[in-house]
Amino acid sequence: MLINSMKEELNCHVNEFQEFLSSQKTAPLLYKESDLLSVMKSFGSVEIKETPFDIKYKPFKAQKAQFLQQQRKLPTKFKLDTKFKVPGANVIGIGVTKDNRLFLCDRTGSKLFVMSDKGKQLAATRMDGRPWGIAMDEDKHTAWVTLPNTPCVQTVDIVKMEKGRLIKVPGVCYGIALIDDEIAVGGYGKIYIISKTGDLKNTINVEREDVHSISVGQKHQLHYAQGNIAESELKCVRLDDGKDIFISTQCTNHVIEVKADRLGNVYILEYKASNFKLFCSEDKSLKTMLTTEDGLKGRYGLAFNTDFCKLFISIQTNSANSEILVYKCN
Repeated sequence: MLINSMKEELNCHVNEFQEFLSSQKTAPLLYKESDLLSVMKSFGSVEIKETPFDIKYKPFKAQKAQFLQQQRKLPTKFKLDTKFKVPGANVIGIGVTKDNRLFLCDRTGSKLFVMSDKGKQLAATRMDGRPWGIAMDEDKHTAWVTLPNTPCVQTVDIVKMEKGRLIKVPGVCYGIALIDDEIAVGGYGKIYIISKTGDLKNTINVEREDVHSISVGQKHQLHYAQGNIAESELKCVRLDDGKDIFISTQCTNHVIEVKADRLGNVYILEYKASNFKLFCSEDKSLKTMLTTEDGLKGRYGLAFNTDFCKLFISIQTNSANSEILVYKCN
């Protein structure tokens, strides 16, 4: 019906177009020879001069919304906001998602708990061993969990809460961190660099004690904690040559957990003295930020959320329960 009603209008346009075509004229250019051609021997010469195009190419990926690096300043004040128990658990490693869900590694019941930052249990899955460390790859919906007694690294789908495959590690494994497409796993006196398919890429030798925690710092330097060493200077290891770098002249004691931030600072947890300390990269100082007076009275794990506005520390209150302390950071 629409086409039928428009038929007359279309016919008018056709007639108008025909009239328009009939009124058009062409203007060809004709060359008319001049007498000057008989006396001129050359019109000149042609030279080629290369100049760069003033064209700026913007890659497709750069046209997408870029990730906003959220940490803007160094957290130096920590105030206890809340705490909650994880009954029947011995929580070691802590993983935190962007929406502040906590993934807690329970050594007692071999479970991976998922809880809110207020203490509500959201999910739980039993691992194929007793978990220790955890590394989050939220973009791929995957958590990587170490099982020291197996010894293996096991993947977990953090959306479906389904266990994945087991990746065999050359030796006992505790701390874990992700480095691009590879995994750093802490063993006894060694840090293993393996692919996500399980291929051993490199072995870095450190002091002959268990590497309980690993964190990736600036320039892919690996900060690591060995809780069985009573006194040691704070250090990290370079990936390219495997050499230790001492970053502080002050000694630490029984460091069970270490976390490096995007600004080059390092946070450590001394479990026997129950101290939480900060190494500030700007003035190379090592400061005690939290002690037993702030609620610390044990061990093991610590983690920050994405924007470093919350700090989570797990402590063992007794043989049957763990407690998660939640601090606000300023």
